[in-house]
Amino acid sequence: MQRLFAKKRLLLGLSALALAGAMPFATSQPVLAQLQEVKEAIVQAVLRPEVKLSLGAEKQIVELDANGREKTSWEAVDSKVTVQPGDVLRYTVDGSNSGDVEAKGLSITQPIPNQTSYMLKSAKTEGSAEIVYSIDGGQSFVAAPMVEVTLPDGTVELQPAPAEMYTHIQWNFGDDLASAQSVKASYNVKVQ
Repeated sequence: MQRLFAKKRLLLGLSALALAGAMPFATSQPVLAQLQEVKEAIVQAVLRPEVKLSLGAEKQIVELDANGREKTSWEAVDSKVTVQPGDVLRYTVDGSNSGDVEAKGLSITQPIPNQTSYMLKSAKTEGSAEIVYSIDGGQSFVAAPMVEVTLPDGTVELQPAPAEMYTHIQWNFGDDLASAQSVKASYNVKVQ
């Protein structure tokens, strides 16, 4: 009985294989063209950029050395670190392309954490990137956010937005991120 079942299974498997092999001939597209399309789809699925990002935070520690000069160091923020109003935190985004092809048009956007304010001109990057900012919750980004201010005489003029209004930072990398290449971006905030 088991032998009969195994034969039926083998015949059923061979029938399915024969049907699958005959299917390309039933379509109007040549078999070689179909195989080329399948090959291209497989290649595109395998050759993709794969950018992985990680976010870290550090607290600025300012101490006086033996000569009375300030010495600045950074302590990784973890469950043991206490953060209080006035403390300065540095957020760092590390990214790397572990895919097989370059990542085109890489853009990294980071929100300014609640209960902190951005420290103007602290955004940095290793490599070349355009750094732009949002003061409207990430809806729009510009290099120098401006706000309308009403002066004592009633006239309205545009002035640079205060640091407390910044809601997001964005780094737009002009160069493509090659396979196995990495990027780093950072910014500082002050705890309110």
